[in-house]
Amino acid sequence: MVYDHRMKRRIQRRDVLRGAGAVGIAGLAGCSTESGDGGNGTGGGNGSGGGNGSDGGGGDASSIPDAVMVVGFPQSGIQLFRDFYSEFADSAPDLDIIVPDGLIDRDLPSEVDNDMNNVIGTAPSAGGPGAEFFTSSYEEAYGEAPGVFTAQAYDAMAVQILAATAAGENDGEAIRDRVRTVANPGGEEFGPADLPDAVETVAGGDPVQYVGASSRVNFDINGDIATAAYDIIDFQDGELETIDTVEFGNDLTEEDLNATAEPPVGVDSFTARVGVLMPETGDLGPLGVPIRDGALLAATQVNDAGINVDVETRVEDTQTNPQAGISGANAIVNAGYGAVVGPASSNVNLQVADQVFIPNGVVGISPSSTDPNVTDLEDNGYIFRTAPSDLLQGPAMADLAVGDNVGAESSGTLYLNDAYGQSLEEAYVNAFRERDGTITQRVSFEPNQPTYTSQWSSVLNQ
Repeated sequence: MVYDHRMKRRIQRRDVLRGAGAVGIAGLAGCSTESGDGGNGTGGGNGSGGGNGSDGGGGDASSIPDAVMVVGFPQSGIQLFRDFYSEFADSAPDLDIIVPDGLIDRDLPSEVDNDMNNVIGTAPSAGGPGAEFFTSSYEEAYGEAPGVFTAQAYDAMAVQILAATAAGENDGEAIRDRVRTVANPGGEEFGPADLPDAVETVAGGDPVQYVGASSRVNFDINGDIATAAYDIIDFQDGELETIDTVEFGNDLTEEDLNATAEPPVGVDSFTARVGVLMPETGDLGPLGVPIRDGALLAATQVNDAGINVDVETRVEDTQTNPQAGISGANAIVNAGYGAVVGPASSNVNLQVADQVFIPNGVVGISPSSTDPNVTDLEDNGYIFRTAPSDLLQGPAMADLAVGDNVGAESSGTLYLNDAYGQSLEEAYVNAFRERDGTITQRVSFEPNQPTYTSQWSSVLNQ
């Protein structure tokens, strides 16, 4: 079935988030969870994938919501959307579905065998000063356009290479103390096009400020990036169209600027050893492979430059599974690596950080772990990320839902029952209510189920 009920609204350019602006979005990031929802735990899910709870604000439990926010990864998303279009599309012909980065996958419509014209979403943008160079380089290397989080992965690798070179050794503590030396203000600016020159400058003993493909890559005291941008991406006729990009963020504070940034030691020659811990298989595999490739592109660029610094990489597959991620992380650490790009998913990142990176003093920079809990890890400064927190993406999605694109007054949520899904769902719910919207059913699901018809039935009140 082809959906076209929003096509007239999509003729004009949409500026759904510009009304809130940077201050408005950031101000909503700290709103607390309301009490009164049905169900249990975060979002009313019951842990088995079929739970649901109605909003305490008095939504009409007998009606279909205007929109459903769906949080998940591509492999589960295939079955989720197949079930919707085969079982529920006729009874919910005007439903808008809003998705975040985890489901922004160009292959999804063909896998689902539907144009998915009623789906729209948000994803962190490749909006940094070096975005154009990165895009062309990625296309030349891999024969396809870069996907979501690929620019963030390139930047994470670039920072790890620069920080290790500044340290002059592949020791995690020494690398940690020089991440801001090569990323934050204070040195000569270099972008992706000049990455080998930046590496040579650091090897010569001078600090640099790397300004990236995804953002300017300035890290605050918690290891989060200070500025970010989101693309608004529309599924239309089986293709993904970026219809707007919204930038927001804050300047670095004095505390951020005064965070540890030891000077480069200076080296005549050096081999930087950087691990790559990504989901090549599992629920996030379709997105994880291009993210991996984005990271490896930066290493290849340095190695091909013929300078006095080269890069040795080791790739391990998390399988989108915490235990496999821990095993892969241990393999990288035991091989003598003090720096790792990854993991990708928050559920894996939080456990790998806690059980491997932090106790072993290894620097992890995730390009795509967006759970707000990453910010508050007791990490001794070892955990960074080049992707923005979902405390920002939740409000961005809520603005999209209530704006002219969708115009939803009520929304249900259907979300993956893990750290990523729970945190993003909660941020969306809080922000949607702040905009006077009504949350109806909040339904969690487990990955890789044979069917999701019961979850769709619950969230659509059918």
